[in-house]
Formats: sequence, structure tokens, C-alpha cells
Amino acid sequence: MAKRSTSNGLVRPRNGNSILAHNLAFKSAEIEELADVYFFRPAGMVIASAARALGLTPIGVTVLGTLIGIAGGILLYDERLGLIAFALLIGHSIFDSADGQLARMTGRVTALGRALDGLSGYATHIAIYIAIAAGLIHRGGHWPIIVLMALAGISSALHAGMYDYYRNTYIAVVVEGRIPSDTAGRMPGRFGRLFRGYLVVQRQLLGLHGKVEAVLAQNAVEGRVAEDDRRRYRECFYSRVRGWNLLGDNTRFYAVGIFACLHRLDLFFPFILIPMNLAFLVLWFWQRQADQRFLAGR
Repeated sequence: MAKRSTSNGLVRPRNGNSILAHNLAFKSAEIEELADVYFFRPAGMVIASAARALGLTPIGVTVLGTLIGIAGGILLYDERLGLIAFALLIGHSIFDSADGQLARMTGRVTALGRALDGLSGYATHIAIYIAIAAGLIHRGGHWPIIVLMALAGISSALHAGMYDYYRNTYIAVVVEGRIPSDTAGRMPGRFGRLFRGYLVVQRQLLGLHGKVEAVLAQNAVEGRVAEDDRRRYRECFYSRVRGWNLLGDNTRFYAVGIFACLHRLDLFFPFILIPMNLAFLVLWFWQRQADQRFLAGR
């Protein structure tokens, strides 16, 4: 089948819905983790294709994934069910990949869908954190566990916010060639307000990257990122975006699996608070260096 290359190096078919859907699903392949490229995305494509055949909507797939994730989180109350919980959390990640792929396959990409996808992840993590804390207290733990749970939850929310922001911004600028937009501004009602609040928190942590986006907007040509800026953005931020992958859901779910195998779920909160927060600080300052490099070359 004849193929052509886009300006950003992605290969797109001239025809063929299945291959086009595959390429849409992997539009951010260059910054994906290996586990996503070789497991979660292909497995998600299977679920997305089945959901499309059954007439399910992307939001319907998101809801199913949320229920699976919450069920997995709840099971962590009992350490003996830890591996079953881990399997359900992996299933949640597959559905989390599938809903976005189904949205692109069917042309149903919406701001509401993105917001619900984010809320799905938060609901799953809330279930995980509460179940682990409740289980530890049931097995003889004391009230400081609640404090550790709260601090770890706040840390994870900050980690997830930066991971989500830099990945989506990179895809917008480098892969799609557009200026990052405030999709929450087009969402009415409570979801819009909630999502705007989420974006405000992200913005508070950006440091110099807001100035980077201002430069991109200033140099834009008919609403499109200038090709030179697009190239420089990739040069400056490619490695940083891959670094932020460390703070994604996969790392936390892998940690759940490891600690469940060891019957040491009590180590999960310290894992978030010490090595994950340390990684966050390192990545933040590394990101700032890249921002300064981009702005110096304007």
C-alpha cells in the first residue's frame, strides 16, 4: 500500500482505515514508554476495535476502565488480593489507552473526553490510596498513615499534572504543529470549571515554560507553529518529555505490583514521598534548563 511521510516524520497511508487508525493511535510513539508501544497501545487497539464494532462510545470505554481501576484499587485493602488488584490496574491502563484510540478512530476527540479520562485516573488512584491506608490501619497501623496517604496523594496529583502537561504540549507542538490551547475554555458547566482548576495548578508549576509557549504563539504563522520553532522545540524538550514518563501511572502501578508480591504495601506511600518526589525535583530543574536553552535561542 502506498504511504507518504508527513512533515513531522510520521508515516500515514494514502488509504486504508485500519492502518490509518493504527497511525492515529501511535501519533505520539516517539515519546512513548516501551511498555506503551509494545503492550498497552496494541492491547488498547484490540479493545478499541472491539468497542467500535459493538457501538460503544469513547466515554463508555472510559467509564468501563474507571470501574476496573476502582475495583483494582479497592482490592488492595487485602494484601492477599494484591496480585489480582495489580492485574485489574493493568486492565485499567489498557482501557485508558483504548478510549483515546477509539476517539481518534471515530473522530470523537472532545475536551470532555479528555477531562473524563483524567478524572478516571484520579478516581483509580483515590481508590488505591484509601484502600491501602484502610488495610494498613486494619492490620494494626495508626493514624499517621492517613497523613502519609494525604501527602502521597497530593504528590501523585502534582506528578501526574506535569506528566500530562508536557506530553500533551509536546504532541501539540511537534507532532501536530499547533499552538497548545486551553481546551477547558470550551467546556461548559462543572466539568469545565473543574478542568480549568486542574490547568491552573499545572500552570503554577510550569516555571519558564509559559514564556516558551508565548514565543511559539508570537512566531506562529496562520495559527501554526513556525517550522524552525517546531524543530528547536523537539531538540530542546524531547529528552525531557521522555524523562517525565517516569512520573506516569505505569511507574505507580508497577510499584503496586512489586510491593504486593513482597507483601509490603506499607512501602507504597514512602515510595511516592521519597524517590518519586526526588525524581520530580530533578526533572523540574532539568526542564527549566531546557526552557532557558529554548528562550536563549529565540
